[in-house]
Amino acid sequence: MTSDWRAYCTSNDLAVDGDQVTVSFTDERSHRVTVTEEPHQLHLEAIVVRPATVRSLQTNLAALIWERNRMATLVGFRIDERDRLVCQAWIPKAGLTAEEFRAYVRTVAVESDRLEYELTGKDLE
Repeated sequence: MTSDWRAYCTSNDLAVDGDQVTVSFTDERSHRVTVTEEPHQLHLEAIVVRPATVRSLQTNLAALIWERNRMATLVGFRIDERDRLVCQAWIPKAGLTAEEFRAYVRTVAVESDRLEYELTGKDLE
């Protein structure tokens, strides 16, 4: 099953570059989401903070991630194999609409950007 998710990104706040979508916010911040196409689903992932920032944080990051994941409905947070804090979501391709795809990609970007700002006070991505 294939989907042309790039065609779903026809909105002024979304810019596609290869396998990435940059979501622009009204406050001049933005966040990049990587889309990986799998046979029956799309995997969306955005970097919240890089390894150096993860190591420098003076907070119990594991507890913070656990709390966020308990409250999240469309996204999840984790430390990946490269020690980055990432936000991710999976979307089944069956019946996927452009509106639904845009909602997911925006949610991953917004939640990533929000946590990034909470942890660093900056727009790093």
